[in-house]
Amino acid sequence: PNHTDGTVKPSKAVYQEKMQVTFTQQAISQPNHTDGTVKPSKAVYQEKMQVTFTQQAISQPNHTDGTVKPSKAVYQEKMQLLQISPADTLAFTVQQSNSESAPQVIRMQNLKEVAVAYKVKTTAPEHYRVKPTVGVIEPGQALEVSVQLTPGSAVTASRDRFLVQSTLVNNPIKGDITDFWRGIEPGKVIEHRLKCKVTVNGSPIDDKHDGVANNIYASSSNGDRLAQLDAKLNAIQETVLSTQKQVKSILIIIQLMVVVFLCYTGYILYQEYLLLQESTDKTEL
Repeated sequence: PNHTDGTVKPSKAVYQEKMQVTFTQQAISQPNHTDGTVKPSKAVYQEKMQVTFTQQAISQPNHTDGTVKPSKAVYQEKMQLLQISPADTLAFTVQQSNSESAPQVIRMQNLKEVAVAYKVKTTAPEHYRVKPTVGVIEPGQALEVSVQLTPGSAVTASRDRFLVQSTLVNNPIKGDITDFWRGIEPGKVIEHRLKCKVTVNGSPIDDKHDGVANNIYASSSNGDRLAQLDAKLNAIQETVLSTQKQVKSILIIIQLMVVVFLCYTGYILYQEYLLLQESTDKTEL
């Protein structure tokens, strides 16, 4: 025995097991609240709190006047200033991967009774020609923005995005419209996003499958790449021919210089020979 009363002291493992069983039974059967109800586990408590919070977020008002506060998406839809077409995706079609597309159009219709200023942005400005990027649309009027894909941008264009921003113009704009946009608060700007879709020689390029895009690029641009290689080879051949002509000209000049040098040397030697001969003749006399 290890206890003072003569009983055997259990091992640590047996002690922990008994304590765990006792704790579990108490948590299930015995009340933990002062009113006699059983205290739920942490998981049950969190689940109930999540359900309650969700119900409150749906049913309970968030404004002081008792109305439900709308989400950002609903707010943006209600506050829409322009009717934009296309609404979701800009589609570009090119014959070859390095050729430019036909101009596509973003059409914007003013839905308000006052003028609306707009601005068109893109995640890849170097890939597109956008005209006009900023402007003002009068009440009831419509405007078209031309968007053209530049050569060599088709392969990665499906990853690009466009953003159309709009805001009310309550007072006449004085000066440059760019300065007007600098003074607009972010909360007064309505945003509309557009995705890009590209078709190369009848085959769509999907930004989610880079391998497929690369295969399409390779298959759709083989002829063009061969033409480029042929043009480069022709340029190299022309350069080689030009270099050969220059080398031949240099060799001819060198040969002429050698001939002139030999002639001059021969002339000097001949003059020396004549002088030497005259000197010999005078000595003999």
